[in-house]
Amino acid sequence: MKIGFVVRLLLAITICGAFTVARAADRPLWLREPAISPDGTRIAFRFQGQIWIVPAAGGDALPLTPAGSHAGTPVWSPDGATIAFASDRFGPMNIFAVPADGGDARRLTWYSLDEKPSSFTPDGKAVLFSSRRLGDAVQTFAMPFRSEQGSQLYQVPVAGGRDTLVLPNAALDARFDPQGRRLLYTSASIEQPFRKGQTSSAARQVFLYDAASGRHERLTDDIHESRDAVWSPEGDVYYLGEASGSLNIWRLSLADRKPVQVTFLSGDPVRSLSISRSGDLAFSFGGELYLLRRGAKAPERVNVNIIRVAFPGSRASQAASFNDLVLSPTGKEMALVTRGDIFVASMNGKYVKRITQGPGEARDPSFSPDGRKLAYAAERDGHWSLYETSILDVDEKTFSESTRIEEKLLKTGEDDAMSPEYAPDGKHVAYVANRESVRVLDVASKADIEVLPKDLNYSYVDWSWWLSWSPDSKWIALPVQPSQSVVNVAVAPADGHAQAARVSPAGEYQIDAQWSQDGGFLIFATNPDGLKWMSGTVWSADIEAVFASRKARDEFEKKLRIPVIGDSPPPQNEPTSVGSASEEKDAPAGGSAPTRPAKAAAIFPFEPEGVEDRTIKLSQQPATLVYYGFLSDGVSVLSVERGPNPQGDGMTLTGTVRDLRQERRKTLFSGLAYDPNSPVRMSKDQKKLYFLQREGITEVETAKGTTRLIKVSADTTRDEAQARRAAFGQFWTLTKKKFYDPKLNGVDWEAARSKYERFLPAIVDMRDLAELLSEMSGELDASHTGGRVRISAPLAERTASLGLIYDERYRGPGMRVAETLTGGPLDANGSELKPGDIIREIDGEAVPDEGGVRRLMRGKARQLLAITAEHPDGRRFTERHVAVTLEKEQELAAERWAKRKRDYVVAKSCGHLGYVYVANMDATSYRSTFSEIFGRFQRADGLVVDIRYNGGGNLHNQLLTLLSGKAYMNYAPLRGGPSQDEPRDRWTKPSAVIMNAASYSDASVFPQAYRDLKLGPLVGDPVAGTGTFVWWAESNIIPGLTYGLPELPIRKINGSLIENSDIAPDIAVASDPTAWEKGLDPQLDAAMQALLPGGAGGCGAH
Repeated sequence: MKIGFVVRLLLAITICGAFTVARAADRPLWLREPAISPDGTRIAFRFQGQIWIVPAAGGDALPLTPAGSHAGTPVWSPDGATIAFASDRFGPMNIFAVPADGGDARRLTWYSLDEKPSSFTPDGKAVLFSSRRLGDAVQTFAMPFRSEQGSQLYQVPVAGGRDTLVLPNAALDARFDPQGRRLLYTSASIEQPFRKGQTSSAARQVFLYDAASGRHERLTDDIHESRDAVWSPEGDVYYLGEASGSLNIWRLSLADRKPVQVTFLSGDPVRSLSISRSGDLAFSFGGELYLLRRGAKAPERVNVNIIRVAFPGSRASQAASFNDLVLSPTGKEMALVTRGDIFVASMNGKYVKRITQGPGEARDPSFSPDGRKLAYAAERDGHWSLYETSILDVDEKTFSESTRIEEKLLKTGEDDAMSPEYAPDGKHVAYVANRESVRVLDVASKADIEVLPKDLNYSYVDWSWWLSWSPDSKWIALPVQPSQSVVNVAVAPADGHAQAARVSPAGEYQIDAQWSQDGGFLIFATNPDGLKWMSGTVWSADIEAVFASRKARDEFEKKLRIPVIGDSPPPQNEPTSVGSASEEKDAPAGGSAPTRPAKAAAIFPFEPEGVEDRTIKLSQQPATLVYYGFLSDGVSVLSVERGPNPQGDGMTLTGTVRDLRQERRKTLFSGLAYDPNSPVRMSKDQKKLYFLQREGITEVETAKGTTRLIKVSADTTRDEAQARRAAFGQFWTLTKKKFYDPKLNGVDWEAARSKYERFLPAIVDMRDLAELLSEMSGELDASHTGGRVRISAPLAERTASLGLIYDERYRGPGMRVAETLTGGPLDANGSELKPGDIIREIDGEAVPDEGGVRRLMRGKARQLLAITAEHPDGRRFTERHVAVTLEKEQELAAERWAKRKRDYVVAKSCGHLGYVYVANMDATSYRSTFSEIFGRFQRADGLVVDIRYNGGGNLHNQLLTLLSGKAYMNYAPLRGGPSQDEPRDRWTKPSAVIMNAASYSDASVFPQAYRDLKLGPLVGDPVAGTGTFVWWAESNIIPGLTYGLPELPIRKINGSLIENSDIAPDIAVASDPTAWEKGLDPQLDAAMQALLPGGAGGCGAH
């Protein structure tokens, strides 16, 4: 990759087309990650996704890396000749090195998870960097997961060679002293790095590692953020600390350990501290560069002139994947949504018409019954309104082939208007008003009627509402919430003359109700086991329905009584199964006869009285449903459920028809690749199903189960700067309207917008935009905030795995195996591979020094590979195994982590104690916990419950119930045999909970309630109170960008919020990297000691 001073070349050539040249007078902003050169003459920094260099005294900045990819985190070699940095040139953020005066960059790492450099080794021969791998088989402690806490510290030679392990646990911003004996680093945190004002155990701290003794010492022993430590020429430590309220520079003498504040800046945090050999300090503040000369009393701003060529305006682009799909009732076309705009495509994908053109988001298209109008919601100027686009020429029948369309405003006002749904009569549109009520708009008269008042629902996630019109346009099915944990289906009269009434009151989630085509049924999904997210997403569901009237119920029961084989034919005009030709009568023998037009199906009117007594269950067992509905025969139910793809990434669909008359099930299709966020749509004639996947739209013939891929290419040309501005504004508005505290924790949110919006002209990519959003949301001092990016590595760069933990300190040829993961590719019957063996070749290619096995494993997931290894005695052998994904590797490593803890507890307590690891607050963890408790550990005397590194979910209630049992009886055969305590489904014996600062979200709610209920001791670190339900809102304007919205707080029984209140342990045992590197777990030992006092280390007393 050739990179250097590109600007000089750009200015020397003639550029055709419109462009602007930005000069020094523009005073560039959003200058990030400054790093001063060792001699103090130059500063490298990040701007617009490139590394630039500017004289420390100020002046013209020149780019070191080219545009077109994101580069960041520059660090200088001790001699100032080389700069290492991270870049996503090939997808993930890997480590590169380049001459500081420009030249060819050298790729140093090949791994598909982002990596970050921190410094050079003192001799300048290697770069220190953080990477999330499996680390050391014994010394790495943290649960392997995708956050900075699951990282380790490595080094890689600048000249190219094997990357090797330096520290087996997270060590960010690592910097050796000049002698290479001591290392400063920042501890990792589960909290986003740009949160401001946090005072909790989750705050990052500065540590000192002594290489000779292996001791880790915490230098900043408080609850405020401390980070980015550097060595002064005298051997003292400078770092960024927040003890004064905002990140500033502090100095710490290692002699007296007394911190002294050096800078007193306010209004913004100081970021990215670096130091020269002479002691000059460089940092960023307020989006600009600053320099604090040694001995100076105050820092000075570095004047930076950036001359660059910019091409404003729209940039051509095409999209072939979509995030929503709605079928036209004509059956001739479909509305598609991508990148925040709406398109209509013909059913073969040949013709595509763009309906909206940003910069704000448009979504939720709804066709009028004749297919000539399209209603949708669009956010413009920070406000959601309803719009309608129509085909103008009467001779043009479809949007996709139309030449003239016209948009008009349907509904606006002070309240947001969202989720429009045309009524079957085409005269009315139902919609959600201000995320809290449902209204019906008369399209012609503009009369606007409320049919569901506010306070009956809480809109946890925008666009989670469903509205379904009855076929006669007189009723609307919609959700109501008797409480936060219950959602029921209700029906409201469309004219608002009566209140909405629940059709089947129950303490469960009922979602996505839809009317049958004849109005005889209202069918919906129910969540029977109570395991659900606050957002309403269920893990499994049953299918139920209510009959619209007694007549509809009687007609259904009559159909069930018709013999399948016998004398009685189906009633006239009753269609048979989907996809049949039953609409045409059989011709008389010996000739043909014209068929009469079929009568329009009769519509069953809805009768509210007694509706809850007309309920029927339609499914035999719960499933993860994405579609369900009656077929036209009136006795068959089609259900489509999703499941994991056994052959690869993503999900697959299975379609099943249950014939209620014959009580038979038939699988229509299975194994169809599916985008997990895609809706599944049925055509009006019920002959075809449609859903989205990565390559386009899948069409399924319901009669045969055959499929067809429809490819659509939509012109998504737009002004990307305007799109980024729209996404920024959308998330700012969502925060204003949905943040858990209406007073926004005392933050002037209007001022925050002005403060950060001024940086938007300098933002040119998604990574910078996510960082900007993180800085803005960080002002709120709340958990679950910040912008995130999801950038998938190209297939050719995705690291596959052999399911091995390597000896990451081995420096010889090949890579030495430390352990084989149980359940991994080489944990196979007959495999010769053992710890100590060395992997020499993959598919005949020698394992290179640069990148090692991981370099050869790029793009090899699920492929059969020939693996050549060597025993310690020199004997080589070759085996063939199928590689797995990196995600599977992490899953296997997590299972190993939990099993090792479990086996340790069982062995050390001689079976008197059980151990369960709750990895997440979700259904999978609940089921495994339940299974372990009442399967493996039912006879144990006590139970250790480990929630360290648990990232949250929504399980605290079920877990607390499980652990709070009180025995009330026992039964056993009098002649001998197993006994059983009651309650049989709740733990009735002592328990203890281990927690740490990475117990997040619902994993902080659980220990607080565990203590309040006095269930047992809490052991470990203090846990930051992060008990607020969050919506991770995915941007449809900028795909891949996600923003955290903490919106629903949880209160303790005394009324105070769990958010921002630490949960202190009853038995305090600090996380100790020194103990971890010895293979010890003091927190686990303390929990065992609490349950078996005096005997955790010996079995004789038990």
